[in-house]
Amino acid sequence: MVWRCSGCRSIRPSPVQRDRIETMFSAAYQIRSAVQRDARDRARAYWAACHERARDATAARERLGLSKTGLEYAAYGHLDAAPHLRRATTKAVAMHLADSVWAATERHLFRDATGKRHGMPRPGSWFDFTRIPGRAKSHTTERKWETFRLHGSLAGHRAAYTTSDGRFRQPDHLRPVTTATRGWWRYTGPLAVVFTGLPIGTLVLPVRLPAAPSNQPILDHYLADATRWHKIDLVRHRDPTAAGGWRYEAHLLVLAPPYESPTTHARRVVAAATTATRRAGIDVNVSNITVASHAGGRDLQITRVVHDQSARQAIATRATRQKRHGRRLDRSRRASNPEHYELSARQQRHNERRAANGRAPAQMIPRGPRKRRGNGAPQSAYRHDALSNAYRRERAAAARDAEAASQARRELARQIAARFVRDHGCSFVVEDCNLTSWSRRWGARMAAFTPGLLVTALEREAVAVARLAAIAGGIDRAATRTTALSQHCLCGQRVPKSLGERTHACGACGLRGNRDAVSATLAACVVFATPGEPASATLDGERARALLDAPHTRSRLLATLPYAFHGRQDVRSESTVPSARDGWSIADMGPTPDLVVVARRIVGTASYPTLDERGGSHRHTTPERVRTRTNLFRTPVTWTELRNSS
Repeated sequence: MVWRCSGCRSIRPSPVQRDRIETMFSAAYQIRSAVQRDARDRARAYWAACHERARDATAARERLGLSKTGLEYAAYGHLDAAPHLRRATTKAVAMHLADSVWAATERHLFRDATGKRHGMPRPGSWFDFTRIPGRAKSHTTERKWETFRLHGSLAGHRAAYTTSDGRFRQPDHLRPVTTATRGWWRYTGPLAVVFTGLPIGTLVLPVRLPAAPSNQPILDHYLADATRWHKIDLVRHRDPTAAGGWRYEAHLLVLAPPYESPTTHARRVVAAATTATRRAGIDVNVSNITVASHAGGRDLQITRVVHDQSARQAIATRATRQKRHGRRLDRSRRASNPEHYELSARQQRHNERRAANGRAPAQMIPRGPRKRRGNGAPQSAYRHDALSNAYRRERAAAARDAEAASQARRELARQIAARFVRDHGCSFVVEDCNLTSWSRRWGARMAAFTPGLLVTALEREAVAVARLAAIAGGIDRAATRTTALSQHCLCGQRVPKSLGERTHACGACGLRGNRDAVSATLAACVVFATPGEPASATLDGERARALLDAPHTRSRLLATLPYAFHGRQDVRSESTVPSARDGWSIADMGPTPDLVVVARRIVGTASYPTLDERGGSHRHTTPERVRTRTNLFRTPVTWTELRNSS
């Protein structure tokens, strides 16, 4: 069985039920904050007891109560010390909250696989507390008590909300679900989330299901069999349009395989039957991905994914919207906390003129920097700022836009992965590189293209197709030290290239092509001595040479040369190094591709522009390009004139 979340079930409570839910979240937050403070204090005491920790770290943690059981008993103590909280929550909820705090504390105490620890646990914000965990269902004991439990049936829910013309329609205000006369265990009516054990009575929340026809097969897959229901968490999201500013959902965890639509299943069956024997390689770049595959050393196929003009325009529009949200949030924060900011120079001069005229200083929103100490740290931490309701509504709107953009990127990645697997098979090899380190230098471009998201979606799709083909598939990672794909040719010769050179030209065999396409082709020829071990990857020279001698290999790699005209973004080449043309007195020397003979930028003139300068194969000379390179002038040159921004 596969653990799978079936998605969100929206809850539309009545005003009375909403008050009870908000009271429950308030009580749960107080207990969780108290346990977080206990975990922080105990962790500090644990690190301070260096001698005791050196003798026996386990005994030191047990003495301090720094364990899962210790935090659970701490939560029980806080609940017993605050009887008013017992009206809205139970000890079972307190235990689950303590378990969630221990999960964060455990990541602080013990190192992960990379040797890193998380930060010191501390109490979180009220607005960051969005989930009350539930208790998992027992699949061995019948009718065992749980915190949140989903009662009813999908058939009963549809029968209650199906109109006379056969349409499934749920009104804005769902009908209340009363207590079942024969008990909740025999209840088969509309679905409802039930929370029992409260002194003020059982909390019953009616559930709203997706009513679109396209969602009905998904509901049948996850909700038709009640024995698969495993666990429910009560979750809230900031929603400026909802009453009270919060939207509530019940997240159901189901013991079932992921849903697969008939269209997706048919597509995967065709891919498993037609392209499962192909071997593919992936070359991941900052703003593009190239995939090359072959079938037994023949029939080379190459696919490249880049952002087109419409995608770049959508990214620019999204960035403008994010900046607008950021400006509004900054103005609201400054207006609510003027004592933490300085006046700008213009505002100070304005007040000086008023003081010279005998007038009082004007009351205005400060536009200067935040007040800081001598070491550069803010005098008051941002988490201590007072935030207005308008600020929180704007922040919720920004989060909603970001969530919608993230969902769109995931859907696009899924579609691209489906096409890759359809055309190139389900066995891929990619270089084992750390994309996080790339983000430190090319963060904006990485966030716009999200190559890691594409690779993850491709791996998920490849594994699904490989399962249907009954073969070992997915994505294998190859170490760059043992393969050096970008520095070799298919003939076996080493062709050194700097990072700014995007064209592969082998002097031994004469092969020419885009650097990324050649690297992806070589990745398709990588073999592993130990499956799953990147360091055991080596380049199969015989397979690579056979692929080089196959028909159409050279022509298809040569057809990728227009890709190289764009160059690698953010990497200095001759078109981006400081030069005399840019008004620099000292010019660095950058590499020039040898497809055409051109002069260096620092001497003479050239009849053609550098190939990666104009972003295309049209070698028309521009007026600035004809000028003598040693002439220093201060005319500003925009980025787009130097290089295509794609």
